[in-house]
Order: sequence, then structure tokens, then C-alpha cells
Amino acid sequence: MQELLHLLCSELAAGRPAALATVVFQAGSAPRGAGSRLLAGPKGLLGGTTGGGLAEARVIEACAKACETQEASVLDIAMDGTLAARSEMICGGQVRVLIEPFAPENRELANVASLAAAAAEGAGCRIVRPYASTRTSWTLLYDDGSAAGARLDDAAAKTLLAAPLDEAALVPCGETVYFCERCQASERMIIVGGGHVSRPTAAIAGLTGFAVHVLDDRPEYANSGRFPNAEVHVTPEYARCFDALHVTPRDYIVIVTRGHLFDGVAAAQALRTPAGYIGMIGSTRKRQQIYAKLLESGFTEQDLARIHAPIGLDIGAETPEEIAVSILAECIAVRRHAPAPVTWRKK
Repeated sequence: MQELLHLLCSELAAGRPAALATVVFQAGSAPRGAGSRLLAGPKGLLGGTTGGGLAEARVIEACAKACETQEASVLDIAMDGTLAARSEMICGGQVRVLIEPFAPENRELANVASLAAAAAEGAGCRIVRPYASTRTSWTLLYDDGSAAGARLDDAAAKTLLAAPLDEAALVPCGETVYFCERCQASERMIIVGGGHVSRPTAAIAGLTGFAVHVLDDRPEYANSGRFPNAEVHVTPEYARCFDALHVTPRDYIVIVTRGHLFDGVAAAQALRTPAGYIGMIGSTRKRQQIYAKLLESGFTEQDLARIHAPIGLDIGAETPEEIAVSILAECIAVRRHAPAPVTWRKK
């Protein structure tokens, strides 16, 4: 969402209308779930996706029409046999897509979009809009209870803030149903070590939506020349490598340093953070050696269970690029709460 919000603001600043299409409901084997989105203008797709194929083409056409009429709408798409066959897809589900137009002359709405883009940089909020309205109307509900944009009554605001929300959901508030979704910064992947595995890992992580940070104690390895899509940090010592990063449960820590000693030190620091994922490269024998030292230093078996080691799904990877694919595959499985197939699990 972060990237599309910035793109939307750029289009409006340039005087061009655009429409945001968001999947608000998905059933069956449709290609993308609730919260998937794209941005399109009068001339076609600008960014994002709702699943591709003919279904997405219909969404883009609806966005172009909305840019002309400036009317919001809901588009229902059934992935029946005819549509699936024509688009070479085997889906058999349904999706409902909310189409929301934005016009440069609507400064109030453009300002709300700008605030949402800023919130996506870290403040965090919920974007709330009436589900069945012909008018694009956004309210930003911040986590502290404050709000910006279209006014909500107190009862609706309280209900929407209390709704359990992972990414996106339809929330009934009295006679009105709202589509509510989290607006927050991208998940971070913090790669500890700037060696040969780190470069393809950082590249693929960026392509899959992670904000990438790379740490190394050697300036010749931690630099933007090696990692053009990442924030790089030269850390004076691995024993304090996460101090300035304010690690949260939405962070993924990937430990791929140049040696067992550094890996163990970084793993100990990672376990002292609330990171949602901790992975460490190396053989089973290396893992046992490091785990023994971590237990000696006071960590428990429950602590060690947080570490994915050897890192990545067991796909027989050998090259740095293949290892990077296996690492990102495991991270995506964690992100999507999807257990790896039995045949892929680590030995």
C-alpha cells in the first residue's frame, strides 16, 4: 500500500486523476485476497495488481471510467469457467472490488491521501470508508484514537478501532458497513552480514515488498553500491547491531554473517528483540554448536525455537541465488501464516 499511496499522491500533484481498486471480498480460489489493490488512471495501469488476467483488465477499465465520472463503485467478478478459460486461469472463486476515484481538484481528498502516505511511513492508522457509497470518502483513524478526513460518529469510530484487524476487513457499524484496512510501513527484513548470499536475498526481498536493511561491520560490504535497494548500516560490533533499529514483531531478521562466532552473537541479540522471524544460515552441526553456547549463556529451548535454522525452505538450494529464494520462500510462508508443505520442511 505504501508505494501505491505515494504514486497516487504523485499523480494528483501532477494534475492527473487516478482510481484505487481494492479487493474487499474474496471467496473460493480467486487469485488475490482482501486488501490486494492496484492504481490506474484514464490510460491504464499505474501500479499494483488484483490478480492479473481478464479479471484485472475489467478492474482497470472500471478505474478508467471512475476517473471520468468521479463516482465510486463496487465491481463483482465471478471467476467462472468462461472467464477462467479465456484468461488461462483455473480459479473458480469470486472477488468484489471497491473502485475509488481521486481528482486533483478535490484538495480535501488529496490531502487525506497524503496523510495516509505519511502514516504508511511509520505512524500507523486505519483507512476507513463506507463500503456502498458512490463518493470516495476516507477517514484515517490513528491508533491513538485521533482521526482525520471524513467525520465518523463516536460509536462507529469506537467499533472500527476495536475490530480485530490483521490487514483488511468489512466492519458493520449500525446500518453502515465500512471497509477498514491497516495503513502502516512495510515489513522490514534486517539482513545481518553483507556477503555473497545477502546480495540476492536483499534484491528478492525488495521485490516481495520488504523494506530491506543490511548490517555489516565492514564498510566495503555495507555500502549502497552492493545494495542499491537497501538501507545499509556499518555496525561497529555485532553485539549491539540492533540497538538503533527499534525492532518490532513485524521485522524479519536474517543472519548470514561470515562466521560462526558472528552468527552466534547476532542470534543472541536477535533473541532479545520481539522480531517476528529470526533465521540463521548454516549446517545442522553449526546450529547445534551455536545453540549449545546460547543455552550456556542463559537462553532456553523455548527461546531457541524462535530461530529458523538452517534458514530457508529445504528445496535443495546450492547457489547464493537459490539460497536467497529458499529464504524468501520461508519468510513469505511466515508472513502469510502458511505452513510449508511436508515435503519441503527442514530435515
